[in-house]
Amino acid sequence: MQQPLSSRHLPPGEGHTIDLQNLDSILPTLLDLQQRHGDHFKARFSGQDSWLYVLSHPDMARHVLARNYRNYRKGVGIDLVNVLLGRGIMVSEGDLWKRQRKMLQPMFNRDNLHRLTPLMTDCTAQFIKRLQADIANDEPVNITEATGHAALNFILYALFSEDLTRLIDETGSNPFLMVTDESARDLLFARRFRGLSKLILEMIERRKKENRRPFDILSMIMDASEKSTGEPMPQKQQLDETLTLIIAGHETTASALNWTWYLIAQHPEIEQRLLAEARQVLDGRAPSPADIASLTYTRQVLEEAMRLYPPGWLLTRRAIDEDEICGIYTPAGTDIFIPPYLVHRHPEFWENPEQFDPDRFAPEHKARLPQGAYLAFSIGPRNCIGEGMALYEMIIHISMTIQSIHLQLLPDQHIELQALVNLRSRHDLYMQATSKQ
Repeated sequence: MQQPLSSRHLPPGEGHTIDLQNLDSILPTLLDLQQRHGDHFKARFSGQDSWLYVLSHPDMARHVLARNYRNYRKGVGIDLVNVLLGRGIMVSEGDLWKRQRKMLQPMFNRDNLHRLTPLMTDCTAQFIKRLQADIANDEPVNITEATGHAALNFILYALFSEDLTRLIDETGSNPFLMVTDESARDLLFARRFRGLSKLILEMIERRKKENRRPFDILSMIMDASEKSTGEPMPQKQQLDETLTLIIAGHETTASALNWTWYLIAQHPEIEQRLLAEARQVLDGRAPSPADIASLTYTRQVLEEAMRLYPPGWLLTRRAIDEDEICGIYTPAGTDIFIPPYLVHRHPEFWENPEQFDPDRFAPEHKARLPQGAYLAFSIGPRNCIGEGMALYEMIIHISMTIQSIHLQLLPDQHIELQALVNLRSRHDLYMQATSKQ
């Protein structure tokens, strides 16, 4: 016999509200409620009757994101970026998502990552050149701006290659720079960003007319087809996926690199270990694909930085049918918040969770982590499709830069989190750069 709702186990928390109109308030609110209620609690959105469950235990994350993922759609967080990304892979659901995932997944295979490696090294070389110019001019480095431009530069050339060069030559500017030059992610930005569709469509039409397919992701999107039917990806979907990759391929990497340099700058012993590994593996040269697996400590540093400052700090879902999550009754329609920022600090799984310790991700320790304890790229079928590319890019970025540049955080800066769609620093971070050569 089914229990009545009143007798089923619900999370603690009565009378709490989450203000979706003030995104910047959500993380402080969740931290406060976690202190009061532990790793699961409930709240409501202002003006709504249905429940919001906030879950920060790895077992609960694993249930929602992996074990019973079919019962959960993307939640309110995706509703907020819908206007920006259309029906791209981050937003789409059901059969559309499955179809798009299957068509896009091969674009991020090992062979393509290897072919993109020279672009990653070129973009890092440009980043280093920018820092060396600041050194020569005795100017501080705006590391937030510099990593943002480096990440955007890579994803744009990975997408458009020679057509981006042609566009800049023909117009004298790069219209896609609005992504880094404008920090707001409001409706005005969304309209302007969606306006870039016209430029992308012109690139696609020009390639078709010239029967030209350079090696880049846009060519792969244009040639993608459904395996079972041979039907090509519709042009509207091509545009949505391209715009999605610009945002997702830039903002998460930029955030991760910004926080990684912030942490390295405060831990000279970790910087020395990074430098020793880079010199041993690379000896001054740029990494090749064969080197990536040997740069193990570099990867650990990045993974630990993304544990403390996960770019995608909040994962959202919504229950389709009623469910039970680790003994907690979950009605249909319940919104779910899974904040990696909180999961990554769960004291049961992370000793001294606020400490920056890359050895947590040494192979022998990482192997003991339960699924769901680390969510930098999410888990389950809807994990980040570009995880491999992002890690390649960031490992190359850190291992090349660390051999040439020393960065020291300038004093008297107000370091504050801005937890919007991605976890950013509210104020740009400034550092003093010196050359190691």
